[in-house]
Amino acid sequence: MVEKILSVKEKLKIKVIVNKNCYLKVLTDKDIKNNYVNWLNDYEITKYTEQKKTVHTKASIKKFVNDKLNSKADLHFGIFFKNEHIGNIKLGPISWEHLNSEISYFIGEKKYWGQGIASEVVKSLVMFAFEKIGLEKINAGYYKNNIASKKVFKKCGFLIEGERINNFSFEEERINNILVGIVKES
Repeated sequence: MVEKILSVKEKLKIKVIVNKNCYLKVLTDKDIKNNYVNWLNDYEITKYTEQKKTVHTKASIKKFVNDKLNSKADLHFGIFFKNEHIGNIKLGPISWEHLNSEISYFIGEKKYWGQGIASEVVKSLVMFAFEKIGLEKINAGYYKNNIASKKVFKKCGFLIEGERINNFSFEEERINNILVGIVKES
């Protein structure tokens, strides 16, 4: 099952339905448009990510997307709302030995911020990971001052498991890293 789900051919068949207007699909280089490049070069969008100081190009994004597509341990999805690519969510790296993974996301189209889309997307991908892939635990982390991510993870049932003190540099200050996780219900 593991190899089957994470072969490129099978990845391209995965579609996670979030609701009637929203779905997730594995990204390919065909999904790399100017808006995607612009999101990753917009400080307001990336300020709570490790992408904030990187200058991205179509070529660098294409390499990342293709690396994730060919990876046996990552699922990199585009978030599509009314067929418009509005952001990304990644499940990975997946530990097949421990049946756990990390999850990370961003909404790139600012007009969709604050509408609950991120919460629905995270919930849907967690359910997919537990029910379709067989994972037992999903982990995530966020900058302590990232109130939006705090709300998303809390709403999705993630529990705070720890805090790394002064772990990140953010706008010339040291910021704590909040570690959260969710376990598959028996």
